[in-house]
Amino acid sequence: MLLLVLVLSSISLLNAQSTNKTVPSITYEGIAVRPFIDRLKQKILSDTIKFNRNDLVHINGRTVNKDPYSMLIVVNMKYSYRFDIVDSALVKSFVQEILQSENILSIDYIEKPYSVHFAGTVADEGLITTKPRIKLNFEVGGLKYFKGRKRKGGNNFLQIRPGEVMTCT
Repeated sequence: MLLLVLVLSSISLLNAQSTNKTVPSITYEGIAVRPFIDRLKQKILSDTIKFNRNDLVHINGRTVNKDPYSMLIVVNMKYSYRFDIVDSALVKSFVQEILQSENILSIDYIEKPYSVHFAGTVADEGLITTKPRIKLNFEVGGLKYFKGRKRKGGNNFLQIRPGEVMTCT
């Protein structure tokens, strides 16, 4: 009897592991890039009105907005940006340097409920990945490069200023 239970439980575990889940995403390429980028620029720039430095909390090595509204944007699978933690000048620099439709080869958009499967709570408002056509200056939008790593990359997840307190839990 015990042997039968073990065999059945191992079969159900194998079935659970072999189940593929598809995450719905939308890919934009070619002429579809420009309209998507135009809408994205408009949303990002209009969202800067919501920014309030008093809403920021620095916790466990990153800055979080208490009232999040920005999706995660990943460029070239190495550079990650959130815009509810930086002021409008940094947002504008990102839009002007990175979000130029003629420089973007493709965009993948993953909606809110599914984006956390890829990037955790950093992407709880949605996830956009872009692949550029040309070499860009990624050091915009408050990005800081990773130090001491072979693979280049960076993010803008820590926006603490002198005198502000970091909480560790």
